[in-house]
Amino acid sequence: MRDYETVIIWSASIPENEIDHEHERVVEIIKGEGGAYGSSDKWSRRMLAYPIKKQTEGIYHFIRWNGENSVIEAIDKYLRINDNCLRYLTLKDEAGEGVSSMEEDFEDEEDEEYEDEMESEDQ
Repeated sequence: MRDYETVIIWSASIPENEIDHEHERVVEIIKGEGGAYGSSDKWSRRMLAYPIKKQTEGIYHFIRWNGENSVIEAIDKYLRINDNCLRYLTLKDEAGEGVSSMEEDFEDEEDEEYEDEMESEDQ
């Protein structure tokens, strides 16, 4: 069994309790197919880089789990027909860190770039 992370962008127009219900349904699929649910991170409402299904905002959800290809196929089948899901992607987590750790790295890089700009303006 391998470690995976599924990134889901939920529609921002659905209520919070509906997102929790959708999350629980994905966890049920993982466990039902013989996988093991690890953890999840839910980022707040974010602006999308471009409209998806006429939506300009989405709620990003990261789910870490362990399983086989059958779990990927079951999640794919469920999310493909789910109207609340704008986009999704399942990635193999070879490093063990998870893709959601990229948010912290991205924020750190923005801070460093800002500091570099300030230093160059001072000179």
